Amino acid sequence: MALVYRKAYCDRLISYFSDMRRGEKGEILGVPSFISFAKELGVPITVLEKWRREHPDFDRAAVHAVEILRQLLMDASLNGTVNVSAAKFILSSEFGMLPSSEKAKSKKDGEEGLTEEDRRLLQNLEERLSRDEIKA
Repeated sequence: MALVYRKAYCDRLISYFSDMRRGEKGEILGVPSFISFAKELGVPITVLEKWRREHPDFDRAAVHAVEILRQLLMDASLNGTVNVSAAKFILSSEFGMLPSSEKAKSKKDGEEGLTEEDRRLLQNLEERLSRDEIKA
């Protein structure tokens, strides 16, 4: 029996994406994802994709969830609670936030839709990653 869509899933999705799982010492154990949210509901990811197509309110909630995740990753990488390389990979692959050196190589601009704050945070990540690589 398929799970029936309810508007309450919009708030549940936002709430789910607002929390990062943390260990006893505050370390991040995992970041929220649509796959893990679908698993929590007991449905395949295709159900969430269908809800996004058929229910504008759920689509808006999903867009907001992505914005929350993007900010969580940027903040966590800047304050050192998540591996900078992992955050950089996720931000570039999932959100099109390419480092400046890769933008020149890319045929796609990669900056469409980025705010000035996004650009500044990505530049800070690149600088921190460079410093971390020098220390290693």
